[in-house]
Amino acid sequence: MENVTEQTNESSLAKGIMGALLGAALGVGAMFGFYTLAGFRFPLLGVGIGILTGFGGKLLFKGGDSKLAVICSAIALTAVAVTLYLMYHEIPILSIISIVVSASLAYRIASN
Repeated sequence: MENVTEQTNESSLAKGIMGALLGAALGVGAMFGFYTLAGFRFPLLGVGIGILTGFGGKLLFKGGDSKLAVICSAIALTAVAVTLYLMYHEIPILSIISIVVSASLAYRIASN
């Protein structure tokens, strides 16, 4: 019976990670799309990536989990940093605020 519970948790964690990746991809698309269409760089849109990453992970995991929250936070941090690099060809020092807030929001959303 214990093995079934462990397999279910692993399966749910895999789904949660997939949800986090999908949420991050949606957020990156929105942020980079806004930059491409408007020609205006707005780094605080990275916060949206964190929200979508945490929410996507929590939605497919069907609940919150601390392990999932750490993974979502890492995914959001990476996604925002890469997107900012694509937009600026560097990571501006002030944009670190957006990266940190994004990662913390993803963690907070996915852990509850």
